[in-house]
Amino acid sequence: MSATDLISYMLKHAEEYNWFITVVYFDCYDDTIMERYIKDADIVISLLPPGMHAAAAKIALQYNAHVVTASYASQEMIDMHEEAREKGLTFLNELGADPGIDHMNGMRSIDKIRKKGGELLAFESYCGSLVAPESNDNPWGYKFTWSPMNVILAGSAGASYYKNGALRCRPYHKLFTNPKIIGVPGFEEFEAYENRDSVVYRKKYKLDNIPTLIRATLRYPGFCEGWNLFIQLGLTADNYQIEGSENMTYRQWVAAYLPDDGDASLENKLADTLHLERGGKLHEQLLWTELLSERPIKRVNGTPAEILLDLLLDKLKFNQDDTDMLVFYERIEYKVEGQLYEHLSYLATKGLDHWHTAISRTVGLPAAIGAKLILNGEIKSRGVLFPWTAEVYDPVLNELEELGIAYTSYDSKIERSHYE
Repeated sequence: MSATDLISYMLKHAEEYNWFITVVYFDCYDDTIMERYIKDADIVISLLPPGMHAAAAKIALQYNAHVVTASYASQEMIDMHEEAREKGLTFLNELGADPGIDHMNGMRSIDKIRKKGGELLAFESYCGSLVAPESNDNPWGYKFTWSPMNVILAGSAGASYYKNGALRCRPYHKLFTNPKIIGVPGFEEFEAYENRDSVVYRKKYKLDNIPTLIRATLRYPGFCEGWNLFIQLGLTADNYQIEGSENMTYRQWVAAYLPDDGDASLENKLADTLHLERGGKLHEQLLWTELLSERPIKRVNGTPAEILLDLLLDKLKFNQDDTDMLVFYERIEYKVEGQLYEHLSYLATKGLDHWHTAISRTVGLPAAIGAKLILNGEIKSRGVLFPWTAEVYDPVLNELEELGIAYTSYDSKIERSHYE
């Protein structure tokens, strides 16, 4: 779901730069196949599942190929830095949408503020892969437009961030409660939940002493409270299997999580267990998914997360005539000569059609542009790199703007901080 525009971009420029493009779809656990295609490559663009990038990078390291990924870099990838640098190779990571475009615009904003002597006090960065308002036609305000299993497991590691100089931690079972409301110009309100470990970006962005640093994910209102119900029931767990799940219906499966006492219907037990108003909005939102239907489970010995995924893939399907949308929103507080300022930066882009989606464009195009810059010698740094230096973010953001993916930004004086 992220590859179309990357492949299109590379093919479009292949004759101009004398590139020969190989596209491979294969079992990423088969090192033999991976080696067969990587050994003759000059650069490898990996859209494998995030945990598999390092396996491809190790083979690329062996055969002296550069690497580009659009995912968070694992420690295993980071540990290849010195060897890649010594071999004159660039392993450029986190060059997609989020992570990627958010990094680049954030660091461009931070660097501009620093150049005019600004003291940074707060940095907030938000991103959401959503359906466009005209395709928002179900009770969840959501459809799968990117890696579905990543959506099911989102937030499972909890989140940490800094607010007013204090470390704040939100465990998984509380992450989707009381989401923050975010207003983005041109839209009604969104809600946001904190995204993974924001703390590490104090160091990565060289904001070691900034009092507030938050990275978060955007959703339409109502999503977080509903998703939290799945978590509270235990239906997003991926650490154990339901033996014989293929012999059950969804109704039988969910019944296993509900009290077995009393004569109440499963529908009422579901509401009572989750402390919902029977027949209320949240109760109906859950029932809409057909959790309590006699639909048969097809997954063999599936984990709860896998069983839920199979159901939601149908109910939250991104249909042929749907349009998706990426929304980025960034807010920075800073001070210059005693005056407090607010910097706002936002971007909303919609898909062109079912294949050239917003997620495909915002993930695939930055990675493709990064690959071009490496192949043409415009990115000269070597080792395991990230897109928060001007060497990367300026040319990538400039070309994205030419392709119609551009931020609107402005600064204004404010009298008091949002955090007072």
